[in-house]
Amino acid sequence: MDLIVLGVSHKTASAQIRDEVQVHPEEMGTVYSRLRAHPELLREVLILSTCNRTELYGFARNRTEADQLLRETVDEVKGVSHFNNGKYTYSWAGRDTVRHLFRVASGLDSMMIGESQVLGQVREAFETADGHKAVGALLTRLFNNAVHVGKRSRTETEIGKGTVSVAHAAVEMAQKIVDRLDRSSVLVVGAGETGALVARHFADAGPRALTVINRTFDRAETLAGELNGTAQPWEDMDRALVEAKIIVTATGAREPIIDARRMARVLKRSAMGPKVLVDIANPRNVHPKTGALDRVFLYDLDALESIAEQNHSRRRREIPKVEGIIVEEVDRFLAWYESLDMVPVIRALRGRFQEIAEKELKRQVKNFDSADLEALEEYTRALLNKLLHQPTTLIRGVEPSSKHGIHKLVAIQELFELDLEAFREDEAEDGKAGDSQGPEDRPGSSGGSPGDGGGS
Repeated sequence: MDLIVLGVSHKTASAQIRDEVQVHPEEMGTVYSRLRAHPELLREVLILSTCNRTELYGFARNRTEADQLLRETVDEVKGVSHFNNGKYTYSWAGRDTVRHLFRVASGLDSMMIGESQVLGQVREAFETADGHKAVGALLTRLFNNAVHVGKRSRTETEIGKGTVSVAHAAVEMAQKIVDRLDRSSVLVVGAGETGALVARHFADAGPRALTVINRTFDRAETLAGELNGTAQPWEDMDRALVEAKIIVTATGAREPIIDARRMARVLKRSAMGPKVLVDIANPRNVHPKTGALDRVFLYDLDALESIAEQNHSRRRREIPKVEGIIVEEVDRFLAWYESLDMVPVIRALRGRFQEIAEKELKRQVKNFDSADLEALEEYTRALLNKLLHQPTTLIRGVEPSSKHGIHKLVAIQELFELDLEAFREDEAEDGKAGDSQGPEDRPGSSGGSPGDGGGS
C-alpha cells in the first residue's frame, strides 16, 4: 500500500481555480462518504482544503486507481474538471508525501513563508476527517507528526518571526509606538478588501475600541458588526479622527483624504498624545506633509512593505534549518512506518530465537560428538519451526495499518525484545556483501543473464 497525496495549490493554480475546487465544510460529508465507499482502493483518506490549497491524503491499496477516484470525486462534487485534466494538480507517494505534508505544516509551502495559520488548518483537517471516521492509525500518526514538525519549526528556528504582510506590519508598527494597544482606540477608514483585512488584524490584537468609516455606511456597519466594533458615517470623520489614537487609511480615493491642514485642526481638538497614522492605500490617502506635524507619526505603504520584506528575507534565511528538521522527522516517521512491515518482524523474531538456540548449542558442543551434534542441530531447527509457526501465522494475519494491528506488532517487538534497526543494518551489510560479488558468485545464479535458461 502507498501513502499518497493529490493536490492543487497557489503554486499550480490561480485564485479562481483554487476557489472552484475548494471543499467547503458543508461539502465534506459528501466527499468523505463517496471516498469511504471504496475501501478496496483507499483504506484511509483526509482532506485539507483552504483558500490556498486543496489536498487529499490517502493510504491507498492501489495508487493509480485511488488517484483516479480522488480526482473524479472532487470534480463531481464541485462540478468542475480541474482535477481530472491534470493541468493544475500534483501528486506524490511514499517519502515524498510525508515530506510534502511536513513542509506544509512548517509553513515552507505557504504563500507567505512561515505563516502560522496553516498549522491550525492541518490540525482542523485531521479533526474533520476523524469525525467522519475516515482516518486510521497511519494518517493519525502522520498528521500528529506533522503538527509536531510545525511546532518544532517555529520553536527551534525563526521561520515564523516578524510579520511578512502589510496588514500585519501596520499592527506591528502601531504596537511599537503606543504604550498599550488595549488602551488605544483604532479608526479604520475604508471597508474594502484591504481595509477589512487590516481591521481584522487590529481587532485580533485587542484594542480598547475599533471604529470603521466608509463612504457606503452599510459596508462599514457590516464590517464593524463582524468585529464587535462601531461604524460611523463618512460625514463624521473629523470627530472620529479626534477620538482615535491609531488611524489606518485604506480607501480607493485618488486624492488624499487627510492633509496637514485637516490633521492640524484635529490635533487642536484632541486632548490625547501623539497620533499614529498608517496609510496603506495606493495612491496615498494621507498627504506626506502631514507627517511633519508635531504629535503625528506617519507610516505609508512603502515603509510597511520594507518592514515586511526585511522580515521575509529573515525567514528565507531560516529555510535550511527547517529543512533539516523535516529530513530528521521524515526519517523518524518512515522508520516507524517500516517497523510495521510484517516481514522484518517475522525475520527478526526467527533471528532472535535462532540466536538463543545457537548460544545454547555452543554451550553443549563439548558434551556431544559431531554426529550427535548434527542431529541435535536438526532437532533444534525443527523445534524452532514448530514453536514459531503459530506466532508467524498470527503476524502474517495482522493488518499493519489498523490500530489493533499496530498494537499487536509493537507488543511482539517489546515482548521478544526485537531490534528491527539492528536487523535491518545486518541485512544491509549482507546486501552490500552480495553486491560486491560477481553474478556468478551469488546464490542461485547460473552465471547467465535473465532469460538465458539458467534457472526456472
